Amino acid sequence: MQIEILNSAKDVINKNLKGKNIVVIDVLRATSVMVTAFKNGAQSIFPFENIDDTKQACSLNNNGLLAGERKGLKIEGFHFGNSPLDFTPEKIDGKNIFMTTSNGTRAIKNAKGYDNLYIASYLNLSAVANILLKDEKDTVILCAGTDDEFSLDDALCAGMIVNKISEQIKIQTNDATLSLQILANLSKNIKTTLENSKHYSYLKSIGYENDLEYCIQKDICNVVPFYKNGVIKYI
Repeated sequence: MQIEILNSAKDVINKNLKGKNIVVIDVLRATSVMVTAFKNGAQSIFPFENIDDTKQACSLNNNGLLAGERKGLKIEGFHFGNSPLDFTPEKIDGKNIFMTTSNGTRAIKNAKGYDNLYIASYLNLSAVANILLKDEKDTVILCAGTDDEFSLDDALCAGMIVNKISEQIKIQTNDATLSLQILANLSKNIKTTLENSKHYSYLKSIGYENDLEYCIQKDICNVVPFYKNGVIKYI
């Protein structure tokens, strides 16, 4: 099994994914929202790249809610921003969520030609690793990054997933992926590793410290969202 980690949403464009699984990670905060929303009863999530398309699609659905952010902040007129703590059962049980974010939903839409696309975060990393072990297909882990740049929060999560797989079977990686495995092994505390990183620090500065504390929890959900034919469902 070969595993490759990509640094940002743009890196998957024109990437040959034929016969491979792909895992999208945007832990701060889009994929953490998706995992949480399904855990709390959401029916479906529809990801979009731009705001107008999101609004239009939601307007055609009588059971839809708008969710999204730009620069980490809730989009005006939307029901939700990008805070997983807002996606409570009382608000979203049985609902369809129409979602657009700066990095995570764009990463999902950029990927083409894969066999399966799974959604990962710290919240469900073991569940995702187990799905990949069951499939035993070559895998590309796509870190959404921040504004098309490397983001430590996503990369650390990717390294942890690879390590969980490598504990069970022999894998092949390149040096970039190996470096993130080493980082994950050396990281004894996610918060300590991330607290001075750019995106973590930015979200803290605009008031989302509670989100950060939530999103860096490991393995509190067994939900594995997957994307197919324009919609995200879950296993």
